[in-house]
Amino acid sequence: MIIQFSIANYLSFKEPATLSLAATSLREPEAEASGVSFELDGINLKLLKSAVVFGANASGKSNLIKALHFFKDFVVNSFKALQSDERISVEPYRLNAASAKEPSMMEMVMAVEGSIFRYGFEVTPTEVCKEWLYRKACKPRSKEIELFYRENGLFNVHAKYSQAQELVNKKMIRDNALLLSTLAQFNDPTAVSLIRWLGETQCLSDQDETNIWKDALKHLDDPNMRRRIVAFSQFADLGLDDIEKVNNRLVSTHALFDNDGNKTGDVSFPFEVNESEGTLKYFSFAYPILHALDAGTRLIIDELGAKLHPTLLEHIVGLFNNATTNPRNAQLIFTTHDTNLLSSHLFRRDQIWFTQKDIYGASRLFSLAEYKVRSNAPFERDYLLGKFGATPIIGNPNYALQSQGYEQH
Repeated sequence: MIIQFSIANYLSFKEPATLSLAATSLREPEAEASGVSFELDGINLKLLKSAVVFGANASGKSNLIKALHFFKDFVVNSFKALQSDERISVEPYRLNAASAKEPSMMEMVMAVEGSIFRYGFEVTPTEVCKEWLYRKACKPRSKEIELFYRENGLFNVHAKYSQAQELVNKKMIRDNALLLSTLAQFNDPTAVSLIRWLGETQCLSDQDETNIWKDALKHLDDPNMRRRIVAFSQFADLGLDDIEKVNNRLVSTHALFDNDGNKTGDVSFPFEVNESEGTLKYFSFAYPILHALDAGTRLIIDELGAKLHPTLLEHIVGLFNNATTNPRNAQLIFTTHDTNLLSSHLFRRDQIWFTQKDIYGASRLFSLAEYKVRSNAPFERDYLLGKFGATPIIGNPNYALQSQGYEQH
């Protein structure tokens, strides 16, 4: 489970920012009734099943998701995907002369197979400057143990971490590769466990639409999953009776009625041509959502609400926030502009996050829990009134018209 994720000096985030899924001590009776949080076994820590990030356009929401995606990809692939002379695809905050030359930092605290790991790194486009891994047992009063710490080419490895020390002694750690990623290639159990856990964490955005669609088509070949995907998609379209593959293309089936409203048969359409964009997106996300709920994994989505009716988005959130539909405690992190979700019956205050840029173009991440606001307050109204920030700053509405020779009457 993700406990928290921190970044600094990455894209629009100059100063350190942390997204936490650890529940605060706030009492949220309405949201809690459905089961939006759960206790981490063996330790007095309550985690949240979802987190939503709001903010104006270009405020940093997508950059937070990009950071999570980069973190996963670099940890999983830095050893095998980069040659020794290749650059790391990381971009620091470039609107400050000093930070543009400094490394980007990322760190994740995660509960994996009975332990809590704190793992992170600092990187530039040319090298890994720092890297660290700490572990703590999920037991009361357990202490955090440093497994390794790397800084500027020097390594400090725990005495019992022999496989890591062996790789260091043989100088097998490239400047542009992570020690954790390298250890996994040599089947170190701790590294393999962490990288498998990260591999099971899905990060999706509009850029992944083609792959998401192909994945959805592939899983229709499984009769049981096809049945579940069709049932899931029917929630988006009350007239949808079935979805099937014909010559590797999707066909949707709808009921055919006569003028008296009696069903006389069925009619089929090319799914991608005749269904709405919202239905198409809802269908394509069916498998990632169902898989996360089945396996108790993590699903991270940028702009989940795009093209979806608010009712559909609320339905997806409800699946994760409910103990009955999410018994394995899968976690959902997503960004959206849909303010209908700003409701105490859906979210605790510590599940709601905002991004906002300052006058220098640097993003800040903060939670609704930081504000003195009642658990049953009208979150949506207060947000739209600007009480929490993270809303667009609208300029003179007449300026664009006047600059084109138009006047408002």
